[in-house]
Amino acid sequence: MKKLTLLVFCLVLAVGSSWGAVGFTTYPNAINQGYIDWCANYGCYNDYYQFPTPQVWTGSTGATGTVGLNGGFQNFYNLQEGVTWNGQFANGQGILYNGALFGNNGVDFVLTFDQGVTAAGTYIQSDYYGPFTAFVTLYDQNSNVIGVFSANGVSGYGPGTALFLGAYDSVPFYAAQFGVIDQFGLDDIAIGTTWYNTTPEPGTLVLFGSSVLGLAGYLRRRLY
Repeated sequence: MKKLTLLVFCLVLAVGSSWGAVGFTTYPNAINQGYIDWCANYGCYNDYYQFPTPQVWTGSTGATGTVGLNGGFQNFYNLQEGVTWNGQFANGQGILYNGALFGNNGVDFVLTFDQGVTAAGTYIQSDYYGPFTAFVTLYDQNSNVIGVFSANGVSGYGPGTALFLGAYDSVPFYAAQFGVIDQFGLDDIAIGTTWYNTTPEPGTLVLFGSSVLGLAGYLRRRLY
């Protein structure tokens, strides 16, 4: 009986500590193992070059995954701060834009990870200048929501001042969804360089992808 009680206690403690480790951060240095450079993956094209959802990416550590717009049927744009985007990302940084200004329905970006990660975050900005709230949602490998977190920002012009929003969990997750709601209730979003921390067990490849790219959202944005 004592052994059974001890076992139950250990299981409860393990579950509690797992959920207790889920949280979010606005500090880029908290997530710094690897990064995804969008220009390095796709090149930085003009405003009219579109990429179908989803696209495969490769991170600085060799990690791989996909990126695309939630719903899986709209194209997105790969732009560059100071060239085709006038905002708050670092000068020259590659960004992904959901294309709401060009007629897309405003929808979130979803990143999937072939290898589970313990943290992921990105620089993020709404298109319209002014206050906005950014959201990040984490999913496990079965597309179940692990947690939803948010942070407030102010969109404007000032290279290097973009809001960073990331989330983490002691248990590996396999997708992160990023979105915004601006002062007009729109989800017109751009994301910059994205950071991640991989799990200790490399080689766990998961076929995830399109199942998470099927939720919803709504947006709008600014270009040169």
